[in-house]
Amino acid sequence: MYDMMEAQIDRQIAMLWDLLAELQKTEDQNRARRLLGQVIIIGTYIKRRSNLIFVGAQRGAISVQELRLCLNESSENICVYGADCKAIVKGDDQLTLEQATQIYDLFEAVVETELDSLRAMLISIDVGAQVEVSFCVSAAEPLCGLRAHFQGLEWEQDEDGLQYVTRKLERSRR
Repeated sequence: MYDMMEAQIDRQIAMLWDLLAELQKTEDQNRARRLLGQVIIIGTYIKRRSNLIFVGAQRGAISVQELRLCLNESSENICVYGADCKAIVKGDDQLTLEQATQIYDLFEAVVETELDSLRAMLISIDVGAQVEVSFCVSAAEPLCGLRAHFQGLEWEQDEDGLQYVTRKLERSRR
């Protein structure tokens, strides 16, 4: 299980080491605060993503409440980092480990893409007949490139620069 977990978060672990190395070198206090905020955001993802794997292995499924806890902790740390972030998760059912990790991985991909320019993000998840995941993001980097990594991802940008990312997942059972 540890090897599987490490394989799934190895990119973030490498990112964390790079951020820590840069933090050690910087003498600019503002840059150091920014880097420390990024370390906290990436570290939270590593912790919570690993927890999803453990819970999924123990219980065979992930409760929507468990996913809500992951997103809320990550959102709180993004707020501390200086960007407005809110997660709204509707539903109280069970998700497969794959569904839960796909949602959390998409969340993290959006955050990592926008890490330096994120101003605000709202994520809404509705667990019903389907799992509907929606993001509204105010940031500089275009998120359209995520379509290559996440099947069925839709992206659009309005005239004010807000980006909308949506993805629907089928409610396959355990």
